[in-house]
Amino acid sequence: MRRTRKTAPLITRSKHLRGKELIAIALPLLSESEITLVQAIRQELARRSDCEVMVLSGGYESLIRKTAEQGLLAGAIGDFMSGIWLESLLSKGVKVVRIGVAEATGTGVASVGSHLGMMSREAARVLLGKEIQGIGYLGPSGAPDSVQLAAEFTAACACAGREVIRCSSPSSMQLKSFLLSLHHPASLLCASDHLARVAILTATELGFVVPRDLAVIGVGNSRMESLYAGMPISSFDLSLAEMGRLAGAAMADLLEGKPVRPSTVEPHLHERESSLRSTSGVERALAWIKGHPDSSITAGELASLACMSRRSFETALRASRGISPGAFLQQHRQERAQRLLRESDLDIAAIGRECGYQEAAVFCAAFKRWTGKSPRAFRDTPFACDMQQT
Repeated sequence: MRRTRKTAPLITRSKHLRGKELIAIALPLLSESEITLVQAIRQELARRSDCEVMVLSGGYESLIRKTAEQGLLAGAIGDFMSGIWLESLLSKGVKVVRIGVAEATGTGVASVGSHLGMMSREAARVLLGKEIQGIGYLGPSGAPDSVQLAAEFTAACACAGREVIRCSSPSSMQLKSFLLSLHHPASLLCASDHLARVAILTATELGFVVPRDLAVIGVGNSRMESLYAGMPISSFDLSLAEMGRLAGAAMADLLEGKPVRPSTVEPHLHERESSLRSTSGVERALAWIKGHPDSSITAGELASLACMSRRSFETALRASRGISPGAFLQQHRQERAQRLLRESDLDIAAIGRECGYQEAAVFCAAFKRWTGKSPRAFRDTPFACDMQQT
């Protein structure tokens, strides 16, 4: 009689892994940026707990479900949008960390996301100008982070008396119709660098010149999308290394039974050719500073970025802004520190690092010299409205 072989379980643990908790990291795509995210999660989990990490990409739903049903899965970190998905995992005792949108969640669930409010306000500051006639947003209507970003961006532009026209489909005909409906010159915020690339290529096909006729900003800071677009795309860096660290820490806390609050990471805008209408070397150097606030760059290095001699750069900066390179760097760090203290929940040391100060004591001394208050006292002081931005 022919003997049949039994099918092995979907996932089994080797002897040396027995007793370790299995954590799944599930992402729709494992692109260049997501690799950074995964590495940071792995490092934090390795530091905090003794667990085994399984990385899944695309079509992972069935695998995670079966692994959870077998009682092998202790936690899952990923882009879980569906409430049904969450309930299914939680019913099996699986701890969940959602990546994308930071929002209040129930027991056994944590969330880590970008600070979309800060992103929206920064995008509005850059994209709105006296010469701009129309402004738009391109992003899917089904993804929570895109929906929230659209709402925050619309609100930020409304404060300046400007209306945002939205488009949720990147299909060729609809995108062409959308771009033609904008009053030009126009500005466009896209939910991803991929959509920014599609918008740039479509605008070029329609005869528009980017950024003269259409300034474009994306999200994700992908070098590959810039290569495909044929120009450097202005983009928000989502600080995925820090997001991964926070996600790993949140999972470790959940496994230990500790309460976890939603965490946010401030995105950094790297302004490049797709939104820089000015050809001034000074403006390009200043845009670089704003995209690298933690840099210790010198005045001479800034002049090189502007393709100018140091003396010519200092003269041009004084003529356009009435300020020296060193004073501009200090002013930018001060404004950034004040904004982070008011709008974020980062601790004082982290804010200091974001502003180029590796030592918290040095940052606190500099901040008190600027404002007459310590960072903590400034954060605790009520304020009626947001700080005026230059």
